[in-house]
Amino acid sequence: MRKHIYIANQSKQKLGGGFIFLENFRKGAAGSVNFVNTWQEAHIVFIASATMTPREEILAAKEAKKKIVFRIDNMPKDSRNRGTAFSRMKDYGQLADVLIFQSQWAKNYVGTWLAQNHGVDLGNSHVIYNGVDSDFFYHRDNPTSRGETYLYTTYNTDENKRFPEAAYDFHLRHREAKKNNQKLPNLKLVGNFPKEIVPYKFDFFNGEQFAYFPPIEDRKKMADVFRSCRYLYFPAFADASPNTVSEAIACGCEVLLPNPVGGTVEVIEQFSKKIITIQDMANEYIKAM
Repeated sequence: MRKHIYIANQSKQKLGGGFIFLENFRKGAAGSVNFVNTWQEAHIVFIASATMTPREEILAAKEAKKKIVFRIDNMPKDSRNRGTAFSRMKDYGQLADVLIFQSQWAKNYVGTWLAQNHGVDLGNSHVIYNGVDSDFFYHRDNPTSRGETYLYTTYNTDENKRFPEAAYDFHLRHREAKKNNQKLPNLKLVGNFPKEIVPYKFDFFNGEQFAYFPPIEDRKKMADVFRSCRYLYFPAFADASPNTVSEAIACGCEVLLPNPVGGTVEVIEQFSKKIITIQDMANEYIKAM
């Protein structure tokens, strides 16, 4: 009999890692499990994100002896969640029967805190990397044919995304090409940026060639952007398992400036061996559940 899974989610978000994960998981697991609309119908209650989940539902589901599975991406910030993020992480960690971390880094960072500070047993925990939807994210060309094309994309203005590092590196590459009379590189900027820098050309000052696009929700269009670029800048600090990196690699991009703090380097290593699809990911989740 197929297991019935209820995904506890009160968010209306349409962009970002949590939303993309939910879409991918539902699609990847289709045909293997049944997704139900209430926790009462479920065998398994799945907390895909602590900040997207109502606490009352999880407490009621635990009382009714439902199996609780908690996906942990990173440590959310109290300052962005009305002071509820840390307490939810603690409560859900203690209530969960199974913990799934998005990278080994996330397990070391958040899992250690849960274990040492709140007595959470990590014995039934797993590391499962985010998969990519291969209907959209793939490539069949030789990426070197794309020339010196660079991409930086972000869905939020979090300081941890570190756009200035990418801008600095692009400035140096542009300057070097200009000095040597080589073809100048191009940079595509996609997403949300601090509003004060957009009208001022992102503070480029040496004639750097770039194009700016607002956030792209259509995944096919975003995949086309990846496939038009040879390089992805991803200097983000403490990103647990970035979908952007996974999707870019699947589209043939080389990742530049990967930050050693976080799961980015792990994702690059995993995807250099094999492109993990959403079906691969979903199968691992179902096993763990």
